[in-house]
Amino acid sequence: MFSALWAIANQEAGKPLGQAAASVYSMPSSTITDIVPVGSSTNVTGAITDASGITSYSASDLAQPLDGTTVFYDALWNVPLNEGTVSLVTFGTDTHLRTASGWDDVTGVGVPKPKAFADFFKP
Repeated sequence: MFSALWAIANQEAGKPLGQAAASVYSMPSSTITDIVPVGSSTNVTGAITDASGITSYSASDLAQPLDGTTVFYDALWNVPLNEGTVSLVTFGTDTHLRTASGWDDVTGVGVPKPKAFADFFKP
């Protein structure tokens, strides 16, 4: 998806922009959404509905951090090819991988805001 957005940015510029890194790391914050940690034991919840009703689950019910860490990030993923199957994906239990303000080794500089990102290159 980034390659497609970079192609659009090249069209906006009206010329080849070359490698993206030189531009991406110097762009204003209005063009990229920084991904920052938003961890708490209550930020992810789940609910299972069956014939007997709805059972709700807290983040602590769904997953526990590994190796004595206290921060974790979870997501429930509705598996597209297996209708009705939901998988729990847990992040943050590897203490070497952390999101942070600015550049980090998990999300880089963040997620481009497509229109603002491409428009940045208009002459």
